[in-house]
Amino acid sequence: MKRRSFLLAACCVPAVAHAAPRELVFVVHPYDTPSRIYARFRPLTRYLAGVLERPVKLVIASTYDEQIAMIADGRADLTYIGPTPYVQARNRAAIRILAGEAENGQAFYQSAIVARASSPIASLADLKGKRVAFGAAISMSSTVAPTLMLAQAGVTLEDLAGHAQLDRHERVALAVLHGDFDAGGLRLDIARQYLPRGLKILATSQPLPPHLIASSPRFPDALERRARQALLAPDESGLRAFASLGETIRFVPIDDTHYHSVRRMLRTLGQ
Repeated sequence: MKRRSFLLAACCVPAVAHAAPRELVFVVHPYDTPSRIYARFRPLTRYLAGVLERPVKLVIASTYDEQIAMIADGRADLTYIGPTPYVQARNRAAIRILAGEAENGQAFYQSAIVARASSPIASLADLKGKRVAFGAAISMSSTVAPTLMLAQAGVTLEDLAGHAQLDRHERVALAVLHGDFDAGGLRLDIARQYLPRGLKILATSQPLPPHLIASSPRFPDALERRARQALLAPDESGLRAFASLGETIRFVPIDDTHYHSVRRMLRTLGQ
């Protein structure tokens, strides 16, 4: 009797509410200080959270390799990723491009090699026997492209008096300014920020494929379509979020073929 009463009571209990949607993870590589990255990308993750109707957590990877692993194995759902890390992640898993980053309507960026403005160094050829700073080893703009630029000028890493990986672009710029290194490789737009402080640009690279936003292979197709639409056709809240990345930043359609040049560069350097 007691058992029957219990079953009848259980049938009258309202159904349990559906579990809250799973939190999505958006991972960014550690190209700058965490506070600056957070300030730039938090508005974007909030915008995407509204569009996708899911909470979106911003994660700054401790290394580029960690970012690659997170998006390739599905521990992250979305990522803002550079050209070289994208190619490496794509070699590991079928991550999918949502959109490429464009600035001032241009879907490319450039690398620069800089020296102190007061230095007698006038060309890349002058860097033989000098010390050169690079960013993270996997960074296109602060290591891969500058290394190729040096090679094309007849300067190999063995020709240098020394070189080091300093991870962040800001560290490269400051190391050159302080005289720890004679020259350094970094993004052109960041290099320009340091010109008033005493740097000069020795050379710039060819146009490089842009940074992009991609999704993991496990990201649901329906959410992928909504995220891509939100990036390519933003509403007013989306445009405000993009402004935190840069006043003229927008996202444009792009596909894997745009990164074939990156693969060729890596083959040239034997990577």
